[in-house]
Amino acid sequence: MNNLYKHALKQEQSLTQELGKFENGDDVSVGLQGQISASLIALKRTIDDYDSLAKREMILVKQEKAFANISKLRDDYNEFKVQFERLKQRESNKITQNNRAELLGRRHNTSTPEYPFQQREYTREQHALREHDFLNETDSKLDEFISHGRDVLNNIYDQNNTLKNAQRKMLDAANTLGLSRSVIQYIERRSAQDKWIFIAGAIVTLFSMWAIVHYLT
Repeated sequence: MNNLYKHALKQEQSLTQELGKFENGDDVSVGLQGQISASLIALKRTIDDYDSLAKREMILVKQEKAFANISKLRDDYNEFKVQFERLKQRESNKITQNNRAELLGRRHNTSTPEYPFQQREYTREQHALREHDFLNETDSKLDEFISHGRDVLNNIYDQNNTLKNAQRKMLDAANTLGLSRSVIQYIERRSAQDKWIFIAGAIVTLFSMWAIVHYLT
């Protein structure tokens, strides 16, 4: 259960870094936004798994501490989610304003160029460059999505291993309790047997003493 809590803290640190890049404008790409969305989903899944384990905790003190940690994690998750939605809205508004400004600029720029053929050739080169940049950016984003998908898959594997270890410990504890009960039952049976042996021995001893006294005197 502690491993899940530590894993959730690492996920929060990663989310803080990603949201910081988005907020500072270092990276406002669609790839980063998709990565943040996937990180939020992974964090929520970790919190739910941690909550399920905490509900099965048999030690009250540990259970209360786990519930307190879960409450804090859920608050952090909600804050991350609200911050992400706010940043997405800000970026959307910025794109809308830029598009509006570009459209107004095109409307005002209606004069005929001095060299139309050169202008047309320049437009073709610019279009080719834009297409090349778009393809490069697409390849980069695909690599980012694949990398993030691998990270999410590794997180799922880690959570699965953690749950398996928790289940194994619970089974070991159950087996230990079963063994303790068996030992107690064996001791009780052996004590009862010793009691009857003692009573039988006492009767035989008393009878032998009575026989010796009766027949030899």
